[in-house]
Amino acid sequence: MKPFFIKIILFFFIYGLHQTIFSQTSLSSTNKKAVDAYEKGIQALKDRNIEKAFSEFEEAIERDKLFSEPYFQLGRLYEQNRQFGNAILNYEKAVNAQEKTSVTEIAAQQVGQLYLKKGDYQKALVFLEKGVGAVTPSNQKRYKIRIDNCKFAIESSRKPLTINPLELPKSVNKFQSQYFPVMTADRETLIYTGNQDSDENLYVTSVKDKIWAEPVSISEKINTTQNEGTATISADGRTIVFTSCGGRKGFGSCDLFISYKQGDNWTSPQNLGTGVNSQEWESQPSLSADGRTLYFVSDRKGSFGKRDIWVSKLDSTNMWAKATNLGNTVNTYEDDLSPFIHANGKTLFFSSEGHVGMGGLDLYFTENQQDKWTKPENLGFPLNTHEDQVALFITADGKKAYYSLERDQDDKYRRAKIVEIEVPESLQAKFKPTSFLKGIVYDAKTKQKLQADIELIALKNNELVGKISSDASSGTYTSVLTSGGDYAVFVSKKGYFFKSLNFDFSDKIGADKILDIPLEPIKKEAKEILNNIFFDTAKWDLKPASTVELDKLVALLKANPDLPIEISGHTDDVGKDNDNLILSQKRAKSVVEYLAQKGVNVLKIKAEGYGKTRPYVPNSSDENRKLNRRIEVKFL
Repeated sequence: MKPFFIKIILFFFIYGLHQTIFSQTSLSSTNKKAVDAYEKGIQALKDRNIEKAFSEFEEAIERDKLFSEPYFQLGRLYEQNRQFGNAILNYEKAVNAQEKTSVTEIAAQQVGQLYLKKGDYQKALVFLEKGVGAVTPSNQKRYKIRIDNCKFAIESSRKPLTINPLELPKSVNKFQSQYFPVMTADRETLIYTGNQDSDENLYVTSVKDKIWAEPVSISEKINTTQNEGTATISADGRTIVFTSCGGRKGFGSCDLFISYKQGDNWTSPQNLGTGVNSQEWESQPSLSADGRTLYFVSDRKGSFGKRDIWVSKLDSTNMWAKATNLGNTVNTYEDDLSPFIHANGKTLFFSSEGHVGMGGLDLYFTENQQDKWTKPENLGFPLNTHEDQVALFITADGKKAYYSLERDQDDKYRRAKIVEIEVPESLQAKFKPTSFLKGIVYDAKTKQKLQADIELIALKNNELVGKISSDASSGTYTSVLTSGGDYAVFVSKKGYFFKSLNFDFSDKIGADKILDIPLEPIKKEAKEILNNIFFDTAKWDLKPASTVELDKLVALLKANPDLPIEISGHTDDVGKDNDNLILSQKRAKSVVEYLAQKGVNVLKIKAEGYGKTRPYVPNSSDENRKLNRRIEVKFL
């Protein structure tokens, strides 16, 4: 008895008798005893007597070595039991035993698909092309993809990317399997799913000076005795969305939940609601850097294929809007999985088996251009191989990538380990890297860390590019910088004078900016420089880029109408003293006039010009002189 055949009890439920039995009139043998043995084998299959079926098919072959049908049936039996070597051997014998017939063409299809799964693309292409004639109308699209996959894979293998996957330390790869790694924008914190004894939980580790800390459970509020995994984290590391299957109140088999970090602790997870979750399966989330757009996978109604990528955005009331399908440029009739939106907010990486690739699940990327996704591009070999590639995370600066790689372990099972690679320059050139701005907000007098609202504005077009809050306990904040140029930073907190800063980030994408921000409490004699008020040289007309900061000042003064203030203008030491004095006075008056136009009561506002007499720093360099050319606000 062949023990492995006992496992194939449900063979006919999978294949169906109509796929397995070839009618007597179409059989390729005229040997009566061979045909008789073959028909006994078919009857044994109907009776689910796998051992007898195997024996009869072998008997039929003994009687006629050129009898294609029993070879084919043995091939299917071996394939069902995942003995692919024996399956290929018998399928090939079925193909070679006869001239082109229906059974030889179907056998060619089967062996072609097995070679494709093995990554032997040359042989796969030969057999798949031999089987074209037997392709059914319903299977034509899938079959064409398989042939295209072979041709693509052969070509891609000739020009491979240079990658060198390095396993993270054993302290990180400590579980039976680990996968779906994600990182914060500053590249210091890694969160991933660890699977131990079929229990999935989320773990967090940090890296400093290339040394990885021992991972710990992310939170007792997040991890339970049920399965939690496939998480995504906002750029600042303070918003997490993860998958929970069972154990929590949900709408379907697996739902997405959200939690927020306050200090060192995470809040109790909340279901993202019916805008995101359905009665079906939701998983594999990916948050945009600002935490306001969520991509995820679902098999709900409205999908183009099996599982599709969907997207939801936070609306003006901070509620997740009803999710929409990403569309059939990205989604296919097969599985489309594991979306990862890069920190640049435009490049989406994902896994799919419906686009042309190396076979199975491959990694692709697409760009959002004017609210339309470009045709997905395969990431190439050897990031993609004949084996399934499920997920990828690329750091904000585009230089490193993390993913899980399955490898044989103790000859018993395959273990997924997290690896790190240097992203090849040819791939880096295809998407836009980002940098980050981070720092600490604190009280300028007491040094106490503060929670404050922070806005990041690109001065080129006064576009709001980031809106975040600093942490209440640590005062820390992180925001992504997606392009170079001049930026303004506005920081506001009730009871404090808003802080305005600016910096030039031209040609610095890929670098990072550290900016700690002290806030001055609103009280008598407190003063603040308005760093984002701009004038042309020797002129006092306000430039358009000044309006963002001036409107912040308008809001502050309307909220504190009884506070008397002084708007003062200051210059450097270049030029005549009297000219500088007059220029500084006119600039201060221009600011007051703007405030008046916006409805601010200017009766308690005094405009003064001090020329060069009150330098902020010594006029010893061009950079210092730039700092001295300023507008200040002082509470009287």
